[in-house]
Amino acid sequence: MNHIIKPCSKCGKDWDSDELIDTIYPSLRDSFTGEFLEWQVICQIHNTGCGRTVLGNSSEEAVKRWNAGETDEIV
Repeated sequence: MNHIIKPCSKCGKDWDSDELIDTIYPSLRDSFTGEFLEWQVICQIHNTGCGRTVLGNSSEEAVKRWNAGETDEIV
């Protein structure tokens, strides 16, 4: 998984490579198959972000939606 993440469209937060591990991750897993069903990209508040969250059916889709400036929720 090698994603290029644009700065947050809400607060402008930009990440370095060490922070990305806490930015893109699976949020829903099928309990029977173990397959990841949903991924999220989050502008983590504990990393000086704003809480903006974007969801996708894959990590690629979530990143694509993030980079397009879409928002599903703000924590």
